[in-house]
Amino acid sequence: MNRIGTKAIGTKRCILRRICADDYKMMYENWAKYESVCRYFPFHPIEDIQIYQQKVQRWSDSYASDVYFHWVIEWKENKELIGTINLGNVEESCLMSDTCYMLSPQYWGRGIMTEVLCAVLHYAFNEIGLNRVQAEVFAGNAASEHVLIKCGMQYEGTARQKYYKNGTFIDTAQYAILRQDFGK
Repeated sequence: MNRIGTKAIGTKRCILRRICADDYKMMYENWAKYESVCRYFPFHPIEDIQIYQQKVQRWSDSYASDVYFHWVIEWKENKELIGTINLGNVEESCLMSDTCYMLSPQYWGRGIMTEVLCAVLHYAFNEIGLNRVQAEVFAGNAASEHVLIKCGMQYEGTARQKYYKNGTFIDTAQYAILRQDFGK
């Protein structure tokens, strides 16, 4: 595994770059405070911008590690920060990681996350040298399942009642892609 950390990635419409501590305001305003964005995650929207500022500072500080992979998604056209994506829970001994992403609601339905995830998968397999990237999707999140499938990920099963949120247990669909299958 190449311990190269988070490097900038360009796509047709976006720039994926490291998160800077000063990004917190735009990140908070564009997606972190919205229930519509957080409803398919095991956490709630951030209500206090100072708490989010601290979280973003921790993310920014984490780039000291060469196995930390987390990008903010910048829309090329107007430099707006529109989302985040990561390769998290990296397991070097198995050459695998998870991926997770969020996108500002005003950019939903444009194929942006498919474009971004495909670029991150390319980075994972061809730059870092991972063999497997996996993701989980809350039950009911058909849009995210569609993104994963379009990027070549395969459904591997359901983790029943994996999370507990708002008084309800939630199933998650498990998806993954292997290096040998990427780009087929």
